[in-house]
Amino acid sequence: MRRRAAGFLLMGTVIPKRPCAHAGCREWASPGRSYCPRHQEEFDRAREEARKKNLAAIEARREEYRKNADKRRPNASRRGYNSAWSRARKAYIIRHPICAVCGKPATDIDHIIPHKGDKRLFWDSTNWQPLCHECHARKTYEENRERFQINKKREKPKRETVTDERMGILFIP
Repeated sequence: MRRRAAGFLLMGTVIPKRPCAHAGCREWASPGRSYCPRHQEEFDRAREEARKKNLAAIEARREEYRKNADKRRPNASRRGYNSAWSRARKAYIIRHPICAVCGKPATDIDHIIPHKGDKRLFWDSTNWQPLCHECHARKTYEENRERFQINKKREKPKRETVTDERMGILFIP
């Protein structure tokens, strides 16, 4: 028995159907597809499972990296938080006992502009502000948000499009 290829008519061009790519299947795949509808569902399901498995593996690697971040980070003393800082912090809290954001009792001293290792900015008391622990944690999170984000969406580069008005065709170079 001979099989005839069926097709679709699209703007005067016939796009032929082709045999399903699944081994042993005798059905036809829709134009632009490699599998018949039954095997296309199986293929899509398997691809989605593989994608989820891959995302889980990526997330596990990110979590492992985050867990080890403290091991890579210099200790507090090396970052400048030593006994001299402790004394300066206590004196500043005594002079400024109220959180600058919410009005609760201050527990932390925040560097308004993150010093990132700059000793002059670190010790500049005009760059300090008293904060309660909750406000300080919130501010620190906001400053470092991109490090904590799990699924960052990458911006795709915008492509230039050209439209041929006569034929209603969109060209993407």
